[in-house]
Amino acid sequence: MSDQVIGGYALRRVLGRGGMGEVHLAKTPTGGLAAVKVIRPELARDPAFRRRFEREVAAARRVARFCTAPVLDAGLDGDVAYLVTEYVKGPDLAQAVRDQGPLSGGNLDALAVGIATALSAIHAAGVIHRDLKPSNVLLSPLGPRVIDFGIAQLVGTDTSQAILGTPAFMAPEQARGETVGPFTDVFAWGGVIAFAGTGRLPFGGGSPGEVIHRITHEGPHLDGLDGGVRGLVEQALAKDPRSRPSVSRLLAELLGGGQVSPASATEAVERTWTVPLSTSDLRPSREQDGEVFPDSGWAGDVRHAQDDQALPGGWGRAGGDAGPLMPSDGGAARQGQVGPDGQWRPSLGSGPVPGRPADVQAGSFQGSAGGGRADSGGRSRRKLGWVVGGVLAVALAGAGVAAAANALGAETWPYESDFGDAWEVGASEAGTAERDGSGYVLAVEDGWRLWKSAPRREPGGGVVVSARAGLVDGAGEYGVWCRGASGDRYEFAVGGGQVTIVKRRAGQEGVVLYGPEKAESAATDRIVAECAGDGGAVTLRMWLNEHLVAEATDAREPFGPGLAGVHAAPEAGKAVRVRFESFALRPVRG
Repeated sequence: MSDQVIGGYALRRVLGRGGMGEVHLAKTPTGGLAAVKVIRPELARDPAFRRRFEREVAAARRVARFCTAPVLDAGLDGDVAYLVTEYVKGPDLAQAVRDQGPLSGGNLDALAVGIATALSAIHAAGVIHRDLKPSNVLLSPLGPRVIDFGIAQLVGTDTSQAILGTPAFMAPEQARGETVGPFTDVFAWGGVIAFAGTGRLPFGGGSPGEVIHRITHEGPHLDGLDGGVRGLVEQALAKDPRSRPSVSRLLAELLGGGQVSPASATEAVERTWTVPLSTSDLRPSREQDGEVFPDSGWAGDVRHAQDDQALPGGWGRAGGDAGPLMPSDGGAARQGQVGPDGQWRPSLGSGPVPGRPADVQAGSFQGSAGGGRADSGGRSRRKLGWVVGGVLAVALAGAGVAAAANALGAETWPYESDFGDAWEVGASEAGTAERDGSGYVLAVEDGWRLWKSAPRREPGGGVVVSARAGLVDGAGEYGVWCRGASGDRYEFAVGGGQVTIVKRRAGQEGVVLYGPEKAESAATDRIVAECAGDGGAVTLRMWLNEHLVAEATDAREPFGPGLAGVHAAPEAGKAVRVRFESFALRPVRG
């Protein structure tokens, strides 16, 4: 089955099995990754099931992407029915709780917000999930993703026929075969959060009949559930649907009051999510089939200046021995500051490419040390509200205290920036970097590549780098990068309707680890990159506007933790201006 092609999707390996069939990791026709649900043949041949399957697809296509795994494609290939969704890398909630124990504090709050956000998107499309349970919540590096609308029904259709769902998380009206609605999913939300926070089923185990009896006649067991969410869970598990809060009220309570958009809630979850993945998710990705990416065929001869104060990689030949010897930033290679730990804190700068393609460059060092944003503590439930405030308007009253803490070496996470905290500004031959209100603009000249680092080193083990950015003028690519040192880095770029992941070494041609592949861009893109793993291999993943669009593994002399930042480069013969609206770093917990 692993070599089978269905609807143009090459099935690679089985991710899971369920009552309706198998879910496979698959290669898309354009070279990306997706999850393909292949329906059991006996079901797919049933005309009644085909009608239900068509209804599922129509319903799922209407659901927005917020905290869900969006449907990408569906169809019939002979007697085989299939449904294609975005591939979500990570364990399901049931597995995570079983392997690592219950969630608490900010992670439990983030889970509660994420699932409620997904339900908000599902209900806005006129759909009821009807089977929300821990195994239908995947824990991605960016936060929870609700999947599987396999028994969803449209609001307004006959919802009182079959009793569908999983008994342990059924609402009383669902168990009795009565009319269901969004309030039914709210009950399931309460059960899922109770399980996540305690590791126990809220109505216990046993036969389906015993569980259903407790659901309809007894109260839930919530001992040990975090106090920040317990009150809302109790309300959600009310026997009477009219006594349960709406999803919008759940979100308002969890996020500290007020109306919050699904996009802001999703971003808040991503910025506070620190749930560790299972160890299998941090190993080298099998999707690369053990391929080792070769070094570039072009031998860029980088030579250091004969000066005992020159920084490594500060000067280099752009085109080997034939190229002119030049400072990579127009002569500012020795600029920088000593950080609070006594170490030099450079930031990667720009690279010239006279006579060479735009991906040939040498590094420069112009950075400075500085402080990052931090949350000021308090109850974990308020933490999510604080983050949403930062998403909606990057203005933190405690910035001075946070900067002072960082100056003393007490780094706090996540690091979020409005580019006012020691990000480099100024001009060089390559272009300019300047602040624009709460944004940061890179203007890059033809034939150059410009990259700037955040005034904060990456955490050890792994990092998630995110930014919002868009073209202001010209044409080219832009994005974020990680694991930078002496001109080396991994770049994640979007431009021209394509995405790429490139490994760059100072003075050498970049090695493409993924792409270029087509991806849907927007006027302002949210770009998220994950760099995880140490030692033998580094796993690299890229999301564009909430979609996982690229994944690669580097097992050939991978880079270790270093600096991270933003970058831009124009198309050949053109210049480009890119505005970055936000930037953030957070650790990958493994």
